[in-house]
Amino acid sequence: MIEEYKVEVLGSFQAPRYDKHRIGGTVTVDGTPAKKTVTVFDRRTMAWVGSTSSDPITGKWEMVGLPPRPDKTLFVLALDNTGNYNAEVADYVTPVADTVTPVTG
Repeated sequence: MIEEYKVEVLGSFQAPRYDKHRIGGTVTVDGTPAKKTVTVFDRRTMAWVGSTSSDPITGKWEMVGLPPRPDKTLFVLALDNTGNYNAEVADYVTPVADTVTPVTG
């Protein structure tokens, strides 16, 4: 769920929020985009951060609204549910800042 925020300072100034982050990528099998389960973990604690599925046509996946974290503290695991391929891992991943546009009106 993506939430929209309205921040008011001095009653009229609306400032954007910079405290949300995102990560994403593309999953391929033998160079072809594929739908796979993608799970993200905090590499320091092995805590689950989130899971999603990659798009079956483009292979793209994304997680948004993540809290800020130190650089290189996540790892991403893409699982093959068919049993034909080993899982793929991207280690030392850093999410990027995601600017949330303030709500107006």
